[in-house]
Amino acid sequence: MPATPRSHFDDDISRAWALHAHAVATESTDAPLALDIGRVAVAFGVGALDAYLCDAFTDTLARCLKSCRRNGHAPPSGYSKLELPIGPLMTDYAVRHNWGLRMAARALMERDNLLQLGRLKQLLNPALPPSRKLWNDLAQEFVDLDRKRLTGIRKSAYAALAGQAKAEGPKKVSAAVLERMGEIVQRRHDIVY
Repeated sequence: MPATPRSHFDDDISRAWALHAHAVATESTDAPLALDIGRVAVAFGVGALDAYLCDAFTDTLARCLKSCRRNGHAPPSGYSKLELPIGPLMTDYAVRHNWGLRMAARALMERDNLLQLGRLKQLLNPALPPSRKLWNDLAQEFVDLDRKRLTGIRKSAYAALAGQAKAEGPKKVSAAVLERMGEIVQRRHDIVY
């Protein structure tokens, strides 16, 4: 994925972790305040994820469209049915020749968010390499984190799977990751609303 959105995400998520650390440090002196700061950390972290995913998608889509225009080939099938706003596409930007493509991709994301986790595959997979698609292809990387609360299984237990259980492992891990992410996003929604 593009480096600039990742850099912005790293900055944002480090601030969310700092808020979390502050919440933990405040627990013994002011428990209600610590809970509030903890809620802010969750909301900030999920906001950082949404911003990253939107920026990464916008950047990826714009680069893909520029490449298609430059090389005269059709966009990946996953992108061929996207509905981009025509205004930015028709505007003559003095900044760069293909700036309208980026602005159209950005306008598409302004109407939406990527906290609808089911849409991530649809929007990001067309740009990902064949062996790195969401979610099953990344199951081993999630398991390597050895976070049972995230994946539903420990790394050692996953390594010991055999036969049919091993074949179904990536699908189960992916479902567990999406479920956990959904819980965190829902918690953020509950906090904000």
